[in-house]
Amino acid sequence: MDVDVENCFIDECLDKIQTLAALSLYGDSVDLAILVVIHDACRYLILSKPGDPERNLLAFKEQLGKLAAHTHRSLPHYKKTLAYAASLIVIHRV
Repeated sequence: MDVDVENCFIDECLDKIQTLAALSLYGDSVDLAILVVIHDACRYLILSKPGDPERNLLAFKEQLGKLAAHTHRSLPHYKKTLAYAASLIVIHRV
């Protein structure tokens, strides 16, 4: 049951980011909203999700990067927003 809850939270974050990316297609400024979603997701991945926080963050960042990479070139604002979200995830190795 816990796995479903964990995946649901990250899936919700991805959905929010994709919704914001869609809004960027209409000229909406979504940078601050993206920052809030990424902050919440990173906080969850570091503090609450079981496992290695570094690996969790890296996996989430890679998911966003893949979404951006697979976005059609006719949607540059959408792609840019997804890439921006991925760029906000900073992984510090100690």
